[in-house]
Amino acid sequence: MRESDFTDESPGKLVPAATLDGGYWPAFVPNPLPPAIVWSDSTVNLLSRADRALSRLDGRASDLPTPYLLINPMLSREAVASSRIEGSTSNLAEVYQFQLSDIARDRDDAEEVANHVKAMRHGLARMTQLPMSLRLIREIHEVLLSGVRGHDRRPGEFRTRQVMISGGLPGIENARYVPPPAQEMMPALHELEEFMHSEPTMSLLVQLALIHYQFEAIHPFEDGNGRTGRILITLLLCERGYLTHPWLYVSDFISAYRQQYVDLLLGVSLKGEWEPWLQFFLMAISAVSADALERVENLLQTRNAYRDRVQSWRTAGTTFDLIDELFALPYINVPRVQALLNVSHTAAQRHIARLVETGILTPDGGRSRPQRYVAQGILDVIAEDPDFRDF
Repeated sequence: MRESDFTDESPGKLVPAATLDGGYWPAFVPNPLPPAIVWSDSTVNLLSRADRALSRLDGRASDLPTPYLLINPMLSREAVASSRIEGSTSNLAEVYQFQLSDIARDRDDAEEVANHVKAMRHGLARMTQLPMSLRLIREIHEVLLSGVRGHDRRPGEFRTRQVMISGGLPGIENARYVPPPAQEMMPALHELEEFMHSEPTMSLLVQLALIHYQFEAIHPFEDGNGRTGRILITLLLCERGYLTHPWLYVSDFISAYRQQYVDLLLGVSLKGEWEPWLQFFLMAISAVSADALERVENLLQTRNAYRDRVQSWRTAGTTFDLIDELFALPYINVPRVQALLNVSHTAAQRHIARLVETGILTPDGGRSRPQRYVAQGILDVIAEDPDFRDF
C-alpha cells in the first residue's frame, strides 16, 4: 500500500504510521459515514431483491412451530465458515463431535469455532441490555479470542499499536493495507458508533454494508477483526428487527468469493468505489437468504419425516423431544440421552437402539467411547455446500 495507490476519490486521508526501523509509512483513516453514493438502477434492483429475500426467510422461519431448532444449526454453520476464512480446517462434523465429546482432530480449530458460537450468543443476550456499541463489540471480541489462538492479542481491548494486513512479504512497506494508527483509530471508532446510533436515512442493508466496510477499514483489534465484523452483521439485523432470530449469516458467501471481497473493500479505500462493494454485499444477503430458506425447508421436512417414523410408538412424545435435540446437535451418545431425558443407562441405550432401527441414527464409525451416533440426514442438510452460481 503506497500513497500513489490512492486517488482523489478515496473516502479518507493518509497519515504517517511509525515503522519498526524508526521511519514512517502511510496509513489510511476513513472519513466518517455516510458517504455520498450515486445509485444506479442495478443497485436499486439488488437492494429490492435482497430485502425481499431476507423478508421471505424471516417470515417462513418465524412461522415454524419450533424456530429455535434452526438457530443452532445455522449458527454452527456460520461459525465454521467464518473460521475457515481465517484459516481453520474444522468441518461441521468435527465441530459437532467436539461439542459432544470434547475431542477433536485439531483442538485449536474446534475451540475457535466453539468460541464463535459463544460470541454470537453473548452478543444476542447482551443486546437485551444495551445497544450495539463499542463496549459490546469489545465484549464479543473478548469471548471470541479467549483461550484460543490470539488469546495473547489483547482479547476485548482495542489495539494500542500499529497493525497491517500482510501483502505476502514481511514489512509494512509490503502491506496490502495499513489501517489507522491507534491515536487516529479511536476517533474513527467513536464516529462509527455515532453512525450506528443515528436516525436511519437509508435502508438498513445499505447501512450494514457501510458499517462493515468501516469496521474492517478501521481494524480496531490486533486479531479477530474479520470474525468480529461478520458477527456484527447478524447482530445488527436482529437488533433492528430485520431478523426475529439469528438464522442468516454471510460467511459462506464471503468464503466462496473471498478474493473479490477483499479487493472490493480495498477498492473503496483506494478509489471510493462504493457501488461495487454495495452490490456485492446485497448479492451476499440475497444469496445467503435463499440458501438459508432452502435449509429451513429441508430441515423441516427431515423433522416431519423422523416424527412420522415414531409417532405410533408408546414413547412417541419423549422420542419427539429426543429428535428435536438432534437438530441442535446431530451427534449423540448414551450419556447425552441420559442427561437429556433423565433416564437410566439401560433406558438410554434402548432409545438409541430404536432410533438406529428406524434409520434416524447410525453409528458414526469412529472409535470413541462411549459409542457415538449421528443423525446423518440432519447433518447432510446442515453441512451441504451452498450453490451461489446464480449470484
